[in-house]
Amino acid sequence: MTLNAALRLMAGSVVTLSLVLSYYHSPLWLSLTAFVGFNLLQSAFTRWCPAMTIFRILGLKDEVCDSQGMSINQGVHIIAGVLILATSLSVILALLPQALLVLTLIIGLSLIQSAFTGWCPAILVAKLLGFKPTHPA
Repeated sequence: MTLNAALRLMAGSVVTLSLVLSYYHSPLWLSLTAFVGFNLLQSAFTRWCPAMTIFRILGLKDEVCDSQGMSINQGVHIIAGVLILATSLSVILALLPQALLVLTLIIGLSLIQSAFTGWCPAILVAKLLGFKPTHPA
């Protein structure tokens, strides 16, 4: 498993878990969902988040991009981060109904499955938007 696949697995798992906890325990768990969305978004631009450091220590390998520009992985982080952050903050601030969190759950589950299959809708969108392909380093 590559570093980015592990990151998608962890992000999707935390999003899914925090949504379940917010439904059954306390809506305050949505702040964790928003935090994951923020971390995905900032990691797209900085190419760093706390989980990446841990994954590198564990020996997971990065993927590299042979050309200039942002990679597909960065595109996925931007797409997922923006959607997770927008949906969770909209519900936290009571701007939109909690039913919107179904979209957030779908994104979380999609991130989980993409860690194993190497494909999710965000990867396709990132490719169509011109983000660059990667390969294991």
